[in-house]
Amino acid sequence: MKKVAALIVSLMMMCFTFTAFAEEAPKTVVQKIREANVVTETTDNAPQKSFSQRLKEKQEAENAKFAPAVDRSKLPKVAVMYVNNAKTTYDDVVDKEILKYLDTALPDSTYELVDGAPYMEKLAKIGFVDVSSAERADIVDAFAGDGVDYCIYLEVQPFVARDKMTFFTVGKDMTTSIPFKMIDLVNGKYLYVGKFAEKASDSTAIGGIGNKSVAVKALDNVGQKIASIIDVRLPKTKAEVK
Repeated sequence: MKKVAALIVSLMMMCFTFTAFAEEAPKTVVQKIREANVVTETTDNAPQKSFSQRLKEKQEAENAKFAPAVDRSKLPKVAVMYVNNAKTTYDDVVDKEILKYLDTALPDSTYELVDGAPYMEKLAKIGFVDVSSAERADIVDAFAGDGVDYCIYLEVQPFVARDKMTFFTVGKDMTTSIPFKMIDLVNGKYLYVGKFAEKASDSTAIGGIGNKSVAVKALDNVGQKIASIIDVRLPKTKAEVK
């Protein structure tokens, strides 16, 4: 009996251990994107949704029930290579603020997202630890044979903060720089390549201003531009050889 009890205890401890490891497993960029617009705050101070918002969500849920099933084999595959080099104490907030725009611009009903981390590892092995310095051909080669149609690369670089003061107020400027690329992997050509540098400012007559709130403003400015570029330049169909 004692041996049976000991075996049961051992099995339970193993289950708890495996569960703990599962809970601690880092999320992929795809998971982060799809969760970026999910409201998780339920405290009394959380903003309440208006009646019109609740009604809209209910209508969308009802419409989804009767919508025709999406043939996911026909959806274009888009790999997302995302790097957060901001190195802040609020990196989770940085991720959420920029990735929520990707979630909006790359809806699950239109695109199949692919985690770009394994491809960044491939590039690192051939010397491109900084993916922004990789040539287009090298990036295309990293995806060869995997059936991915397009890839997106974006990197949040360290913020530049500057305090400012007038006779009546104290404030802060925060500048963010984000390299951004979109590539048609099938045809080996850029759909977009550029770098965003956005500055946001805030000031107050009482107390100080933290870096996070101003950084979020700068990220929102960039996120809106990125979402607009994706909407205009990223095809909504699978890539075909031209």
